Amino acid sequence: MNSPSATPAPDYTIYNCHLHLFSVEHIPRNFLNKWIPTDVVKRLPEKQRLMRLLQKVGGSKFDRYAAFIYSALKEPEDIFDELCAYYPQGTKFVPLSIDFDYMGAGQPIKPFLEQLKDLSALRDKFPTQILPFVGVDPRRPDVVQLVRHYIENEKYAGIKLYPSLGFFPDDERLKEVYAYAEAHGIPVTTHCIPKNQNYYRGKMSHADREKARIVQGQAGEQGAGNKDFAQYYNHPYWWSRVLEQFPRLKLNLAHFGGKDEWNKYLDEPPLKKESESGGYPFRQNWFYQIRKLIENEAWPNVYADISFTVFDARLYPLLKTMIAFEKTRDYILFGSDFYMLQKDYRERRFGIEMRGYLSDDFYWQIAYHNPRRFLHNAVHGVI
Repeated sequence: MNSPSATPAPDYTIYNCHLHLFSVEHIPRNFLNKWIPTDVVKRLPEKQRLMRLLQKVGGSKFDRYAAFIYSALKEPEDIFDELCAYYPQGTKFVPLSIDFDYMGAGQPIKPFLEQLKDLSALRDKFPTQILPFVGVDPRRPDVVQLVRHYIENEKYAGIKLYPSLGFFPDDERLKEVYAYAEAHGIPVTTHCIPKNQNYYRGKMSHADREKARIVQGQAGEQGAGNKDFAQYYNHPYWWSRVLEQFPRLKLNLAHFGGKDEWNKYLDEPPLKKESESGGYPFRQNWFYQIRKLIENEAWPNVYADISFTVFDARLYPLLKTMIAFEKTRDYILFGSDFYMLQKDYRERRFGIEMRGYLSDDFYWQIAYHNPRRFLHNAVHGVI
């Protein structure tokens, strides 16, 4: 017998706003490292059995990488089938393509344009569930035409940027992309976390090192290696410059700065003042900086997704506080970063544990209401 106080769950669709479906064929040859090229891994016989064996004998550290490699070795449709198994029927997914061709880690078996063709073919098989974003790198020729084609003709839902692969967000070559996105309400998702394994591997230019000095705190670190320097490409400061020119740009600062920055916000005092110029000093906590961008009333369309960041359950209270806060509740997006999350956590566990902690109203705020507003655009309407 049903409890007389029981009420039916709202008939909403879950939107996962941040995930990846590319396979090892779409990843540069030296993405993992120069000793284990991805094209060799792809050709290994019994490679899935090998990954399981490595997970068993390699300890917890290798287990995280093995889970990533194991997922990447599958075909995109197999990855999508696994993802769907973790969610209710009808869930909508936003796979983010990434243009790896210019990161200086060798060429993939299938270059970026073939990655897009594979993603489009998968979208055609699941047109109501897959809402792809087209990856953008300003070093690609005719990048504006690429964006317009995939948004208008291939019905892609938005744009994905990954600055740590070797460019600054305020690159002059991106201005026309931002103007197009702002004019049509096309959502833009950008990687925004200080450090990870996805960074530019080529020779760092003197011009880029000099430009990084603009961000307060960078001076004295000009000798930083590529992996450390990636945080200057990713820094939230550059998005304040972009938004000054394109104030109505619909922007998602993916990962909300990352779990380390959330923990620093909880455990360490903020800097007493911002920079004399009014900008954010480099050392200021990234969670704090991104929150300030969201709260700035001059920029009404700034969002942040929680992908990969909030798999740490100790951060649930801060997430709940952000959803409860009037200035940020409408701008937090649910995302998991599948299959990247598989390195440290499992998709179903993440979704169930987070949903169980939040109230129904808070969960549907970030998994339905906010994503629908973020994804709505003048080209496709409500998605």
